[in-house]
Amino acid sequence: MTPSGKGERFRVVQLPASKYKDFELDSIRLINVKFFDASASAHVRCKLLSLVAQGVNTAAELAKQLNVGRTAVYRHLNALVRQGWLVHMNNKFYIAAKLFLAFDVSVDAEGKFIIEVMTDRGAFIDETVGLAIVKGPQCQCEVCTFFQRCLRAVKELARKLDVKIRSESPLEAFRDIVETLVRRDVVSILKKGYLVVKVSE
Repeated sequence: MTPSGKGERFRVVQLPASKYKDFELDSIRLINVKFFDASASAHVRCKLLSLVAQGVNTAAELAKQLNVGRTAVYRHLNALVRQGWLVHMNNKFYIAAKLFLAFDVSVDAEGKFIIEVMTDRGAFIDETVGLAIVKGPQCQCEVCTFFQRCLRAVKELARKLDVKIRSESPLEAFRDIVETLVRRDVVSILKKGYLVVKVSE
């Protein structure tokens, strides 16, 4: 793909190379909205995702950082792997993608699948935050203590992906990004690529 192509836009969204030198992240992963909401509402899972994105990638290190037993950490990590958030490789855990979008699926009267990407939920890697999670209805930007940090991360993502945002609210700005990406990039990528469907056990 040429430098101005759709794939190139996602190449600029990176974690520091030293933290992810052994693993190549997917550009985008779609996670079922039910699993997305379950993980986004679980404080321990959000913290685990953030630490893994920052390069803490063994269960022992994660248990120590969180001051939680290893058995509980493994239970959460295995659920995050099954749901598509993480990849487990060589006894280490890695964030699976640069950008996560939540989706739901239905079947119309003619039996055609309809995939709906939720514009108010998602997560993305950020060099300073690790993994920024936009929780949709759970987000309360107006009272959030991380408002400025989150807004900076969303603005930086918009800059890297060449998306114009109209809002100063992190949730609304993220919605602008997702709407543009789905219209401009995701549909085109899907038309030229393929879907891998995995079942969470």
